[in-house]
Amino acid sequence: MKISGETLQVLKNFASINTNIVFKPGDTIATISSAKNIFARAKIKEEIPNQFAIYDLNSLLAMISLVDDQEVKFEDNKLQITSASGTFEYFYSNPEVVTAAPDVAIDHDAVYKFKLTAEDIQMILKAAAITNAPTVSVSNKEQSVTIKVGDRKNDSSNSFQKVIGSAFDDFDVFVAVENLKVIPDAYEVSVAKTKNGKAKFLHFKHESKELQYWIAAEPGSNV
Repeated sequence: MKISGETLQVLKNFASINTNIVFKPGDTIATISSAKNIFARAKIKEEIPNQFAIYDLNSLLAMISLVDDQEVKFEDNKLQITSASGTFEYFYSNPEVVTAAPDVAIDHDAVYKFKLTAEDIQMILKAAAITNAPTVSVSNKEQSVTIKVGDRKNDSSNSFQKVIGSAFDDFDVFVAVENLKVIPDAYEVSVAKTKNGKAKFLHFKHESKELQYWIAAEPGSNV
């Protein structure tokens, strides 16, 4: 099996969320951060034949990047990565020491939806770096929905904000900038909560690919 460049991009992104990953049979891969505040799922072009665990995904990706036109063979206890240059063997990890993501997507209620482009996401991340801001918030006050990058604990801190729409119900959800680990691209973003209302988050759903992220809201968020 050859691993597509698109799948490798997703895997590199997932490795930034958690270097642990459990692959399961099928064409869906998922990861969850060690703090369980970032959850991501993607449908890939390849069909994974068996279940196995990888402790350090970055090391596997580095190995794959060393060989051109690689062929990956899935064995019972290891991967064989073969090219004209030779063959790498990468042994699976003990699944008991690896953080496994949930098998299903998170069922939720969306309170408000809006669009973000790749340029929007890059602007948010650059603004956060320039202002040294720790949080990104999406809030509705007086029927004006604003996305803001700043420090909520310091009213005089540098910030960036943009009005993105309007809504009737007030909400105020904020996430840590360090948790905004999405591939910059076009998404439908939802201010959301679980059906029981216990968890609040931002849900990113890619507009053309089967790629989703759930990023947990910080304490004090209101939906």
